[in-house]
Amino acid sequence: MNLKHDSYISACTRESYRRLPFQRFWSWFTGKELAGVTSTRSISTLEPVVCSLALLLAGVCGSVLVLSCSLHIGWLVVTITSTVSGARYIVATIIHHGVHHAVFRSRRANQIMCEILSTVLIVQPFDSYRKFHVHEHHGRAFSTMDDQDLAAIYTLGLTPGTPVATLKLRLAWQCISPLFHVRFLWGRVKCNLLSAPAYRVAMTVVWFAALIALANALSWPVFAVSIALPLTTLYQICSLLHLITEHAWVLRVAGQSVRDSHIDNSHARFCGRMLPSPQLTAAASLYAWTTWTLEHLLIHLPARLLIVQGSLIAHDWHHRSGADRRWPNAIQQREADVQKELANGACTYRDIWGVHHALHEVLQRISDAPAPEATERLRYRLN
Repeated sequence: MNLKHDSYISACTRESYRRLPFQRFWSWFTGKELAGVTSTRSISTLEPVVCSLALLLAGVCGSVLVLSCSLHIGWLVVTITSTVSGARYIVATIIHHGVHHAVFRSRRANQIMCEILSTVLIVQPFDSYRKFHVHEHHGRAFSTMDDQDLAAIYTLGLTPGTPVATLKLRLAWQCISPLFHVRFLWGRVKCNLLSAPAYRVAMTVVWFAALIALANALSWPVFAVSIALPLTTLYQICSLLHLITEHAWVLRVAGQSVRDSHIDNSHARFCGRMLPSPQLTAAASLYAWTTWTLEHLLIHLPARLLIVQGSLIAHDWHHRSGADRRWPNAIQQREADVQKELANGACTYRDIWGVHHALHEVLQRISDAPAPEATERLRYRLN
């Protein structure tokens, strides 16, 4: 794998977007900053918190409005997308950086925020999440059978030595399997009621009572479509697709350092592809721009909103920087690191354009890896 060549192709892909207006938008959309851009707005850690909450609330309220006022049902595509996007943004970006103590300067403030948000979305409490994620996934457990993320993937049947086509079928089945969704949801409920501190159990009971009251006030069908469906089944599908594409889920090879395994098994998941060539004939140009536009609307935009929100698109930078509070500018920070490496004749960052391509590459690496000795009774979690 020639990472310098891949980096050059990646830079050319992003450079092709210069032909379009609104370059700040395309930096956000693609997740790749233009090489040589030195002046950019420094984003406060509070801005993504507000943005994610606004997405969630706007989505829920919009869905309720559509259903209650008999608006065109097509608007539910927009409102439900906003709900799922906001929920995933809160969990995978805000709470995620909160357990790293990287949202607020105060550790107590980070914990309070995470406890409230994780109770509302019925996901893992602060202490258990911090233990598994910060101390294990970011530590020596990464790329081992003790990594609960890797264990979750293997437990779902995505195991080394399996043909890629079979892995894709297994993944597709998990996305629609009622058993997968029931187990996922039960795990979310269980960690809030059966293995949580007393104060967290009390918070959860109060919240469940509030949800029941809300369902009665809205009517259960409206509650199911505007809140239950987006925050269970759809949320869990997006969570699974994010998890699968997040890293190359292969075991650390003998003698490899922990840091090297973090570098080798991490990558960016950029959204987009190179613009059509301006040298095409009129007919070829029309076809190329039509397919490019449809791909961006049907694949890359949903992926950016639902799978790689916020700093997740440059998640490999996070695995090198940990609790760096500049994570709202992860796109720019990553590009600065890439340019610094290239100036020194090195390149260790891996760029993948298109979440569907990231999925294929991850499954290919799992397929090519030797089968582990045992996968029974793995300890894993899904959040």
